[in-house]
This record gives sequence, C-alpha cells and structure tokens, in this order.
Amino acid sequence: MGAADVLRADVAEGRLFDHFIIAHPDHHRLITWGRLELAGTAAPSGAGPVLETVARKIDQLREAQRVGQLDPAWDPVDVLALVNQIATTWAAQTEIGAVAAEQAADPSLAARRAALVTAVERLFPRVTR
Repeated sequence: MGAADVLRADVAEGRLFDHFIIAHPDHHRLITWGRLELAGTAAPSGAGPVLETVARKIDQLREAQRVGQLDPAWDPVDVLALVNQIATTWAAQTEIGAVAAEQAADPSLAARRAALVTAVERLFPRVTR
C-alpha cells in the first residue's frame, strides 16, 4: 500500500481530478482566491471540517507508515501536500492543459488522470515486504 492507496478516493480513483477539472473547475479558482484573500489571517469560521479532514488523512498516512505500507522517510504532511498539488495541477495550470490538448500524445482527460495517478504511485510506491 502506498500514498495512492491511503488517499485512494482522492487520487487513485481520480476524485480530485474529476471534481476540479470536469465537474467544477470554478471551485479551484474560488478556493485559490479565498486562500489569497485569507493569507496571514486566522482560519476562517467553518474551516473546522476541512482541518479535521486534513488531520484524518495525515493520521491515515502515519498509520500506513507504522504498519510498513508507506515509506517512513516521508513526513505525512509532505506526502499529503505533494499529492494534493499533483492532483490539482491541471486545474491550477490551465495554460498547460491548453497546450496538452494540442500537443500531448494522448490529449484526453483520461490520459491526464492516468498520469497523475502514476506520478503519485511512483513518488510514493507501495512498500512490499
């Protein structure tokens, strides 16, 4: 089991990709705008559920490390941050998406999703014992 397994619903099943690229591209823009507006301030009211979700995912990653399913050399906070960034790359960099539509060997969204899943699996591979 690797990071993609621990964060399966978010990455391996393409949930973040599907949400931000296909279903609600406007959500990523609004979240980014909100982060810019709130930079340097205390967590906004209503952030509790978001922070709880982040803490739960970090705990899951820590547990995967404890049982030998994920390389313990990585800090779980870094794993989560990197996985989230990889998963939202196409939403955050629309100019690359426009070029990919014309120049990628396979311009489909399925190919972009497969690339992000592969990247996470290779960066944080399943530990085999």
